[in-house]
Amino acid sequence: MRPRTKRPHSSARPKPKNAPPPRNVEVEIEEIGARGDGVARMGDDLVFVPFTVPGDRVVARIEGRRGEGLAAALIEVLVQGPDRAEPPCPHFSRCGGCALQHVDDAVYEAWKRNLLVTQLSRAGLGAVPVGPLVRVPPGSRRRAAFTFARRKNEATLGFNARATHSVIDLESCLLLEAPLVALLPPLRRMLVDIVAANEEGDVTVSLTENGLDVLVEADARLDLFDRERLAAFADAQDLARLTWRRPGAGFMDPISRRRPAIVRFGGVPVEPPPGGFLQPTKGGELAISEAVLSAIGPAEHVADLYSGCGSFTFPLAVQGRALHAVEGEEAPIRALEAAANAEGLRVTAEVRDLSRRPLLAHELKKFQAVVFDPPRAGASAQVEFLAEAGPKTVIAVSCNPATLARDLKTLVAGGYTVEQVTPIDQFPFSAHLEAVAVCRR
Repeated sequence: MRPRTKRPHSSARPKPKNAPPPRNVEVEIEEIGARGDGVARMGDDLVFVPFTVPGDRVVARIEGRRGEGLAAALIEVLVQGPDRAEPPCPHFSRCGGCALQHVDDAVYEAWKRNLLVTQLSRAGLGAVPVGPLVRVPPGSRRRAAFTFARRKNEATLGFNARATHSVIDLESCLLLEAPLVALLPPLRRMLVDIVAANEEGDVTVSLTENGLDVLVEADARLDLFDRERLAAFADAQDLARLTWRRPGAGFMDPISRRRPAIVRFGGVPVEPPPGGFLQPTKGGELAISEAVLSAIGPAEHVADLYSGCGSFTFPLAVQGRALHAVEGEEAPIRALEAAANAEGLRVTAEVRDLSRRPLLAHELKKFQAVVFDPPRAGASAQVEFLAEAGPKTVIAVSCNPATLARDLKTLVAGGYTVEQVTPIDQFPFSAHLEAVAVCRR
């Protein structure tokens, strides 16, 4: 985790340098852009207006440049377009977590799938078959990273407001599993007791098989009384595990481990490290795993690159395959190794930064299939070697359609055919989209 830097507290959007004075304009929204904002045209410029739908006639305030267009704030809807819906969340338009609760569901679904189609077309892959959108329902998110700010005698806890670093004090959330929302009030009280005024931090909460797993990251020097209060908090809330980490510290401070914080991948119990990566929803994870398993074919020796704690390693390994898992961080790999050894599976593991040291051509020769699930930046370094000497089957899992399209273009140039790409929406109401691409040669 990178060291925390102090963040400005402002409810206004940061203004770009040399920005022109704000001015109000009347425009008509023509489409929804890639970030979820409505797009209008004003002369040669595109105007991006949040919380609008095609057909809206609006008054908007131009606030500055954004890429090749103009960023604007919505002032008033003069005429409503036919695709407008009533947002179900009281925090909508203030909270930065959702951008599209105001859009008709059918329009939203078509737009979400089109995020992938558009990026593939821009990469020259417009003929690639794209399946229907697999949707994960709201209310099923099992992991969330909250931000908090301690002020005077209270703590504000929730998600960042749209386009600012201020914090929306979350009362409810349509996306989260109920136990995460229920923890927010007692979590606020605990932060007031432990964290000094004017401090900020983050709290990652994951719902595991044995209860909630909580990691607090804040600059507080915990004394004996603090630790007793934290342990009492863990008992009162029946947490599986509570861990503290000071920003910049190279270690976790285990406060309470009342039960193992277990998740299962392919039926194999794994205890991820505190704050360790999980697919945000169980339904999304299962949809991705099913797409990978259905496409892997008869491959016996498989590499799982950017493996994390093994969300794809174990569903493949329990079928009798030999898996080699590679991940850049040590803690997830050690959790994966411990689980594999306990089950007697044919799994080897390696800590390796694939952006700096990708598997080379001679290392790839032992595998009949490769699965890779990189961060949003993609896997450009590794994909170059896969294009050169990868196995018959390569399956790409991605949370960023733009970098997925770029990586697939490299694979196609190396002789692969993209058989199918499946879009998976486990981030409802947002511009984030997961996808699974199956490549063969």
